[in-house]
Amino acid sequence: MEKRVEIAGRALRLRYTVNALCAVEDRAGGSLDNIMERQFTATRLLLWGALLEEQPEMTIAMTGDLISRHIADGGTLDEIVNLCADALESAGFFRHGAA
Repeated sequence: MEKRVEIAGRALRLRYTVNALCAVEDRAGGSLDNIMERQFTATRLLLWGALLEEQPEMTIAMTGDLISRHIADGGTLDEIVNLCADALESAGFFRHGAA
């Protein structure tokens, strides 16, 4: 399921699939657990993975630029993390806030 959001003034569609999450793990060099303490890297990879299916032209660098613009405009990294968590939950992969 796709989730429509706006980040840094750009309308985007977030959608997680198994292939997208595999691409994220490939870029991470394994499980995301390995890089979770690297908050910016993990967030950038998660957002990039959500963008892959609907905006295949997005690169990791472009995704980082989006996050930088979002923060420069007064947004937070946590807001991006929450958008990713909501999209993962909508796709049925994780339950955001579940214990």
